[in-house]
Amino acid sequence: MFRIYFIPALITLNLLIGFAPWGGVSLALIIVLTYLAFPPDRVFHPNNMLFAYYGLYVVVSCGLNFILSMIGWEYQLPWGQTVFWDTFATYTLYQIEVTYLVLYFALYFFCGGAKSSAVGQPSVKLEIAEVSPPIVYATIGISIFLVVWFIQATAGIGQWLSDYSETYLSKREGYGLLNVAIAPVGTAAVFLLGVMTYHAQRKGRLVLLFLALLIILSFQAGFKSRLIVLIMIYLAPYLMKLRFSLKWVGRLAVIFFVLLYLGTLIRTGGFYASPAFFMEMLIGYFNTYQLHDWIVGTRNPDWFTTSYQVLIKPLQIFGYAGVDDDFDISVMLTKEFFPEQWYREHATQQWPLETELYLNYYGILLEPLPLIIYASVIGWLFRRAIIRMNLPMIPVFLLEFLRMFSMLRGTLIPWELPIYILQYLLVYAICRLALTGGGVRAISQYQHA
Repeated sequence: MFRIYFIPALITLNLLIGFAPWGGVSLALIIVLTYLAFPPDRVFHPNNMLFAYYGLYVVVSCGLNFILSMIGWEYQLPWGQTVFWDTFATYTLYQIEVTYLVLYFALYFFCGGAKSSAVGQPSVKLEIAEVSPPIVYATIGISIFLVVWFIQATAGIGQWLSDYSETYLSKREGYGLLNVAIAPVGTAAVFLLGVMTYHAQRKGRLVLLFLALLIILSFQAGFKSRLIVLIMIYLAPYLMKLRFSLKWVGRLAVIFFVLLYLGTLIRTGGFYASPAFFMEMLIGYFNTYQLHDWIVGTRNPDWFTTSYQVLIKPLQIFGYAGVDDDFDISVMLTKEFFPEQWYREHATQQWPLETELYLNYYGILLEPLPLIIYASVIGWLFRRAIIRMNLPMIPVFLLEFLRMFSMLRGTLIPWELPIYILQYLLVYAICRLALTGGGVRAISQYQHA
């Protein structure tokens, strides 16, 4: 039904962006309308992650900002209001729209388009191999050992428990390689444990084991995002058999915000416990487009001004670049706009993908090209792992599916890309080793949620 009105609504909302106040509200409506008109039917379709990102950083941030403005809300956080969607440049809003629509429809096409999403298509049978329990338990043991090693090497368990937030922010530097090893081993362990749980007749002990592993693996990673990622990976065998529907959007949104709230309480020692503080935090936390608007307001679009930065970190490691050279666009801009945050804490604000496209592909003019190339790669992974059910590829795709969120608030090709590839290969190797020992069993056909 929504598709009938999509083009007229798109034209109308674009006119409102250009000529009416609070153009961000019209942009938010475009994001929601596009998702409703062309909804994915699989939980792990990349467009779900794309919508999740823009839903948070545009729909939630702008929506709350607009509502609070309309009711004359007085901000209660000590630093007051930090995001002002009503002042955004029109170019900023249009660039966000172009990025979203190009990615959405490119992913829709490369992931199968109507063939994958059409209602009434035959159910697809999902198959999962039985796993080798010794390999699973060995992987779990190794992941726990690595976490314990990391905690003891950085500050010790006492320091982590007594001042978690400060320890997490300031004591991890210098142990990146160990942290890099924890992520793929932990991911493989959780995915394989999820498969074991699915097939087990008695699931109680395995669920308890997962909950313990979840806390351990999330503890050293800051809880918030890692907690959500691991839960999704563990539940992947269950989620893959569901035909995704809009009801699941609401369910997953509630779960996400509950986990975000709990993770924020732990990370900040309860500072955002009150509903008012947490609501204001949501607007300020999802602030990447306020930052991007500053760039649009102070710079002209340009060609390849930061693309060289992908080489800086490797050059620093081998001593061919200075320690203060900028290896990331967000590092560069944090030094400019928030120097104390970088030089005192080595923490960054995150500028969105649109900033990289603005400074390297002349913004709207050429940005569709790299976006379409990226979508084609993700589409290939999706078809190979999810549609064709290449079992060891599933956790690899899930990692890249979840990394989309980081990519959208960063850069298309980060300096860590070789590390990610090595992590993916390690996950693939562990899962291939564990999943080839047993026979293949069908989970089920798609079930409607």
